[in-house]
Amino acid sequence: MKIITVVLSTLILAVACSSVEDEMEVSFSNLGSEEYPQMFYMEYVPCQEGVYYTAENFRNDVLPEWQDLLVEVNSPLVSAYGIQHVQRLASDNEDGFWQLIWNTKADAEAAWAVWNSNENVAKWTEETAEILSCNGENKFSFDAYLARANDTFGEFETSSFTSEYYQCLYKEGKEGADLREVIGELETFLESANSLPGPFSYVILGPDYETDEVDFFWGNFYQSEEARQAFDAEWQKLNSDVEDSWNMVSDCQEPRYYNSGIVPTS
Repeated sequence: MKIITVVLSTLILAVACSSVEDEMEVSFSNLGSEEYPQMFYMEYVPCQEGVYYTAENFRNDVLPEWQDLLVEVNSPLVSAYGIQHVQRLASDNEDGFWQLIWNTKADAEAAWAVWNSNENVAKWTEETAEILSCNGENKFSFDAYLARANDTFGEFETSSFTSEYYQCLYKEGKEGADLREVIGELETFLESANSLPGPFSYVILGPDYETDEVDFFWGNFYQSEEARQAFDAEWQKLNSDVEDSWNMVSDCQEPRYYNSGIVPTS
């Protein structure tokens, strides 16, 4: 399903506010709320697997002290995920990303300032580098928009799932307001769909950094690769209008796929 920032302000203002024509304001909730849509801040920290990397070594030797450090620095981090390339390309500089989710950019900036000045963090970083090494200086930061809960098509198990990301540019003359209309069409369709296999969720990411290569990312989340394929097959049978609208608004590269899972913060 090929649904997926000029500069940050253009997308976020367009997504956060409805068009001038309907003059309807959208109210956003914080993460953890049961109300949608939600707007928050998301960061992707590139990571390299070291010579001693295994899932077991990560769980036993990296994760516990990271959790303790979050408590020590009183981190406002809401949640975290690990995403690993299904297929790493020659152009990829990382094996995957440590995905950090915050309620606000201010929370993220304050947390990083404390984290980077903590001696125990520096020690932990050095001691675990041969298992997993992550570069916070080169993180990718985004304003993120989530229209619906991830369990609307069935309970979503976050310990293991498949992520699909599209890197997109607006077509000439198109902008955030046009993307928001597509999101509205998609939501209308999803509300009326009865046979789509679930669970399913999606996120729109507006880069909080200078770039000419992407106007926005669109991420889709499925319980497994098999579920992704089943969802896509059913989508193609049931719908064309949203797909057509999408193709009129944006040009996207082929999607990248990731094996994903929650990284427990406690």
